[in-house]
Amino acid sequence: MFDKSSSMGFIGAGKVGGTLAITLANAGYSVKGVANRTYSSAEELAARIDGCAAHPSYQGLIDACEVVFITTSDGAIGQIAAAGEWRRGQGVVHCSGAASLDVLDKPSRSGAVPGAFHPFQAFSSVENGVKSIPGITFGIEGDGEMRTYLGEMAREIGANPIFLNAEDKALYHLSGVLMGNLLTCLAAVAAQVWEKFDYDRADGVKALVPMMRAVANNLETSGIPDAVAGPYPRGDVGTVRKHLEVLKARFPEILPMYSELALAGLPYAIEKGLDQSTADEISDLINGFKT
Repeated sequence: MFDKSSSMGFIGAGKVGGTLAITLANAGYSVKGVANRTYSSAEELAARIDGCAAHPSYQGLIDACEVVFITTSDGAIGQIAAAGEWRRGQGVVHCSGAASLDVLDKPSRSGAVPGAFHPFQAFSSVENGVKSIPGITFGIEGDGEMRTYLGEMAREIGANPIFLNAEDKALYHLSGVLMGNLLTCLAAVAAQVWEKFDYDRADGVKALVPMMRAVANNLETSGIPDAVAGPYPRGDVGTVRKHLEVLKARFPEILPMYSELALAGLPYAIEKGLDQSTADEISDLINGFKT
């Protein structure tokens, strides 16, 4: 049975691997090895963890550890798993949100125990990643002792474990991309709007970030639909018209994005109390600007 004393190694010393290695070591797990495509990066991460060694080869780390985490890019997971020589009873865990356990087919056929342990979070650096772990969700795949081990691991570091089926992974990951990568892109576009009235993008970020924090707090404390705010749940057709007109005149590149987001949000405005006739009026108005 895997537990906190099981020797653990990481293949991949980037933001995800570094965050998890340091977080788990701080929680008392036996993090003993790091390997990376660039050896100097493995050395840098290993130096931050007591009793941890950098390995010049992936196979050397596989041979030295009871549980191996593959924290590389999604495309490299299957290649690394297929190239390694694994042993029966060894744990092998990847940290992809979109891939299922089929990418660990080679270790599984060798008798290793596969798992997936995906942090549902956007990491900008190892330092920020370590700070952000408490309270986040981990998407977990695995059976039997691996499911138990990874579920307990998430709880030990203050996170929330959820257990996924293979067919659900793409939707699960898509949800995270909407809230992580695409939310960041939306914020970038919103900040760029400030350039249209003689301020710069940095000014926009400075103004928008406190609003984003408040939105997150509203979602956490009030839930959906109560946290939904703005002209749509109020039924403020005139304001929506002004938005559409100014975008058409001064920033037509983002008119399609604004329109689709507004239409996607209308059902939540209705759920909050917007009457159907006003929702239909808003929908017709937006669709008129799309054509």
